[in-house]
Amino acid sequence: MLRHAARPVALPIVPLLPLLLLLLLVPTARAELSPWTLSFSQALARNSNVFYATDERAVGDTIASTGVRLGLDQPVGRQRLGASLGASHNRYRQLGHLDFTDHALDLRLDLETAERLSGTVTLQSARSLPRDQNDLSLGERNLLTSRALGATARLGLVTAWTLEAGAASSQSRYSAAAYRGSNADQASVQIGLRVRPSSALMLGGGLRRGQVDLVDVGTRIDRDDLDLLATLAPGGASSFDARISLTREAYRYATGLGRDGQVWTGGFGWSWRPTGKLTTRMRLNRDTSNARFDHASSLLQARTDQALRTTSLQLGANWQATAKLNVDLGLTRARRLLEQGLIAGSDETTALSLNARHALRHSIDLGCGMTWSRRTVSYAPGQALSQPFRQTLYSCSGQIRLN
Repeated sequence: MLRHAARPVALPIVPLLPLLLLLLLVPTARAELSPWTLSFSQALARNSNVFYATDERAVGDTIASTGVRLGLDQPVGRQRLGASLGASHNRYRQLGHLDFTDHALDLRLDLETAERLSGTVTLQSARSLPRDQNDLSLGERNLLTSRALGATARLGLVTAWTLEAGAASSQSRYSAAAYRGSNADQASVQIGLRVRPSSALMLGGGLRRGQVDLVDVGTRIDRDDLDLLATLAPGGASSFDARISLTREAYRYATGLGRDGQVWTGGFGWSWRPTGKLTTRMRLNRDTSNARFDHASSLLQARTDQALRTTSLQLGANWQATAKLNVDLGLTRARRLLEQGLIAGSDETTALSLNARHALRHSIDLGCGMTWSRRTVSYAPGQALSQPFRQTLYSCSGQIRLN
């Protein structure tokens, strides 16, 4: 990897001046009863370590991003359609070979009948430069294209019971040939039962079957989950949610050899709102990378790393300082167990973020933030499963919303 001359970390603001002038001059858009929203954004960021390399090989750069987003929120009879389509062009000041245009499409259709049947259909499609060390370690542009489709049907019984069934699939593809061993297709089906004995408590359980195909290396992973779920909102300032799953994985390689494993996975979340302006959050998760299911979106998370298992703790606080100023603080610590052939090890990543956003006018936002990340490894870096790095990212952005 070629090392460029060191550049100052201070964030230049000259490229943002035209946008700032436009933000000040554009009149506030009138609120209309329209289901459509249109927004334009301009961002400037300084990344101290673009390729997540060790300190002596770190290369920094300044990235300018210009974006547009179109959104829709439209009731259609008993149904509701939500959609978001966005794209941005990203230009690097020194590393021009990384320039790319990303896009993201999100569709959600909430269905409801006159009886007790309802459901949700979700679709996602995205293309971006992945923000993971494993996908950028060779210093080349490696775009990740991911797609996900999910559907869930719910049948409310005569009592407080609800029967759920669903299916989901996802696909991830990398543009660089060196990373195509991580190209994956995933699919899952599930069925479960939920009961709400009171307005504050929900209990549930279910079975899920998933399959992952690493299409370019001939590896398949089958996953079975037995889920137990609970949410509790006792009133007042707190709410809780929890999941515990008995997860079984069976690996089948192109050589014909196999390996089976069983592990407990799950998560616990707590949200606490001690005042009208302050909200805190905590989430503890333990899961594998294969056929990871997001219960909130009913989608499979496309695999982007080689971790056998990841345990993470997320802490955060959001402060609505004034009607126009919002400040968000986050801390994440994650430990991954890694394995490749006969090589095994682990790494730990700590990330701290601070972001502030100011509503200059009703439809105009300005924001700035900083994220600091550090990774340590528990084995010799020469094993190449992972490597230590430090990274600091500064960014400022502006957005205009029209509707």
